[in-house]
Amino acid sequence: MSFQFKSKMQVIDQSVATTKMGNPYIIVSMRDITDTLRNLRRWLNDEKQLEIQQKIFEIGNILEIECEFDKKYSSITVRDAKILTPSEYDIEDYVASPRINKNELIEYLFETISNIRNDKIKELLEEIFNNDDIKSRYIECPSSISKHHNYKHGNLEHSVNMIKLFKTLEDSYNRNTNLDNDLIYAGIILHDLGKIFEYSIYNGVPAIIPGSNLYGHPILGVELVSKFMKRINKFPNDLKNKVRHLILSHHSKKEWGSVVEPQFPEAEFLHYLDMVDSRYKLKD
Repeated sequence: MSFQFKSKMQVIDQSVATTKMGNPYIIVSMRDITDTLRNLRRWLNDEKQLEIQQKIFEIGNILEIECEFDKKYSSITVRDAKILTPSEYDIEDYVASPRINKNELIEYLFETISNIRNDKIKELLEEIFNNDDIKSRYIECPSSISKHHNYKHGNLEHSVNMIKLFKTLEDSYNRNTNLDNDLIYAGIILHDLGKIFEYSIYNGVPAIIPGSNLYGHPILGVELVSKFMKRINKFPNDLKNKVRHLILSHHSKKEWGSVVEPQFPEAEFLHYLDMVDSRYKLKD
């Protein structure tokens, strides 16, 4: 049993495979603002067709597609596809974005940095974000490909959300503990810094930067932060180790991708702030 349907969707992934008979076909994933369809097949006869269809199904293109859903095999075949021109769609129907204006997010981030009391932490953050390339990448970067905050400015929004969450909690916890608030703010702002080398936006779609998966963003982030620490006169060795540990341990468990597990309260606190915002966004 099967039925046909039409839709307008954006291409977010494309790969090529070959049938047992040697014919090429394209496997694509597509989305709009409400849903994502994965593993759609576009069957082809030869390499010439493949070349044409790969251009049509280029990542980022918004297409009008005619499909057939086979209920028995739970598979979708694309029967026809046409590239839409910008006048034929509203980009906001396809590309998610932060709920808060980008400029407000940027302002909140840098206001937080300006209010940090620890001079060395403040100097480190200012040095990093005085680099225009790093600042631009940090602002633009998505936080993932298909999980939380997977859109332009997503990682910036994620960091600001964590800052706001901690600000609602810090007074309560500081009455009974000796948490180093500035250290936690540094961890929030820097824990995903390595993602600027891991993810980018290609034609409006989150994409993995080739080669980044050889290390992962915690290692990439620590390497970058360490370079800036060397530029700061008499950056305390204990603080250096704590900031780097925050980045390396923020996934908490090794089976969750953490390089090491949290070894002090601020690192544990950072992990839970990260988890709350990322888990909430998955269900948003």
